[in-house]
Amino acid sequence: MPRRGTFFSNQVKFNPPASPALSGPSLSLTEARKTILARLTPLSPETISLEQGLGRVPVNSLTSTRPKPSFDQSTRDGYAIAQSPQAKSTETSFPLIAEIAAGSTDSISLAKGQAVRIMTGARIPTGTDRVVPFETCREEANHVIISARSLQSPYTFIRRRGRDLKTGRVIAGSGKILLSDHLLMLAENGYINIPVHRKPRVVILCTGSELVTPGQSLKRGQKISGNGVLLQGLLQEAGGECIQVTTVSDNIEAITEQLNRLLSLAPDLIVTTGGMGPGKFDLLEQVFSRLHGQLFYNSLKVRPGKSTMFGLLAGVAFFGLPGPPPAVRLLFHELVTVALYRLQGMRQPVPPLHKARLLEPVTGGGSRHLNLKGGVVVFNETTLCVRLAGRLDGVGAVLHLRGRKRSLAAGETVNIRLVAPHRGC
Repeated sequence: MPRRGTFFSNQVKFNPPASPALSGPSLSLTEARKTILARLTPLSPETISLEQGLGRVPVNSLTSTRPKPSFDQSTRDGYAIAQSPQAKSTETSFPLIAEIAAGSTDSISLAKGQAVRIMTGARIPTGTDRVVPFETCREEANHVIISARSLQSPYTFIRRRGRDLKTGRVIAGSGKILLSDHLLMLAENGYINIPVHRKPRVVILCTGSELVTPGQSLKRGQKISGNGVLLQGLLQEAGGECIQVTTVSDNIEAITEQLNRLLSLAPDLIVTTGGMGPGKFDLLEQVFSRLHGQLFYNSLKVRPGKSTMFGLLAGVAFFGLPGPPPAVRLLFHELVTVALYRLQGMRQPVPPLHKARLLEPVTGGGSRHLNLKGGVVVFNETTLCVRLAGRLDGVGAVLHLRGRKRSLAAGETVNIRLVAPHRGC
């Protein structure tokens, strides 16, 4: 059966290569990541509103501007009291002189032997020794009667000023992704705008004469290009901003024209799919050479990954990925995500590996090279487990299978990289 690119009368004729294909070193996955990180630096900062901060990366560490709580406050509904020297009786009566609701700004001082009603979160009056919860007291004739046991309790039910957070403490570290709880603490400390690294602007180019964009009618021998949609989703998950997706036929002039047009959009990163490989009809490397791109690798000691490349094109980070969507997904998680995290200023752009137990046998491939496979994470009681992802599963982890073993049994331990939040399903 003819391979993609064989000439037929109804196909666009390929132009001859303008320049020879590039050659570069074959790297391990670790070496490839080091190469990527060495060539990229965080993007310039921008100031955004706090409401836009979820998932962004602060340029500088953001610190608390006030203590939390900012005043001594009650942790229970009850009575704030100023104790007199302990009486010998089993109960003590305190006259009630006021009531303090949460949010009250009144200044109240207690003399020894006095009490006030107080609500949870309200400011503690000057002179207070403790708060006694309502349920352990009783009121009589505008007095509160409190047992000796409650007065001797080790719990004062007072949260002192600055107990949770002192002024000047880091509440959102530089180089770390902002989560919802960070936004809460920043809001409580008066932040309205925050400086973050700019989102990477990314363009996607899917190559293949057989590809049509979603929504178009299919002719014989054609198929819908899903890589553009897949990559847009992966980019969004990794914090990137997709500014354009383009599909182009296997034609050197057409690919060159589209890459020049995409470069005019001033992207921070270019991702292509298809057109990679040693055959004369795999044209991406030829176009990259024609455009005087700077190549750092075009082969990895990884499966999939033998035909993939990274370089700079007019100073813009460039990833050439294979065409099959499973390979696109795996290499995106292992390489492109690292570049996106670096551009966003993340302190640790390479996510860690974790140990997981296999729930079913897995074919390892028997290669001396690292073998990557998509997986689904499962928690079996307290154990992190993984199985291979089926065609209809969402990939939540990438399995790293090493060594020449052709198969791994259920129960064996493997390394995995988590690539999606586990939501209990």
